Amino acid sequence: MGTERRIYINNDLDIVVVRMQAREMAKQMGFGTADQARISLAASELARVLSWNTSDPGEIVMSDASQNGQHGLQVACWVNLAQISGNESDPAQGNPASSRSFAGACQLVDESIVEEHDNNQAQVTLIKWLK
Repeated sequence: MGTERRIYINNDLDIVVVRMQAREMAKQMGFGTADQARISLAASELARVLSWNTSDPGEIVMSDASQNGQHGLQVACWVNLAQISGNESDPAQGNPASSRSFAGACQLVDESIVEEHDNNQAQVTLIKWLK
């Protein structure tokens, strides 16, 4: 397919755009209604995490994925590790609400990959496979 959509996250309204674009892309790829909802919710939860960082805009990248004959949709972004590793007992360790949003997004998809990089940054990739 080769389809890719990039959405910059500057404010809360961009979360709605991500949700709509993810649902539309999932529908075009042939996902059923329930999986369209799961994908759009997972993508919007990642966008919500990015929207809490007011110093720099974030970016959500949605694209098709292929692996071992499977096809699906992937949603990826770069985040600060503190945004996804909140510790409720120690608020200095990140935002617990963003941590819960991230955990919820991971539960809605088939695969969630977090690749840690320098400067406390991580690339997060969520994949939902077409059944």
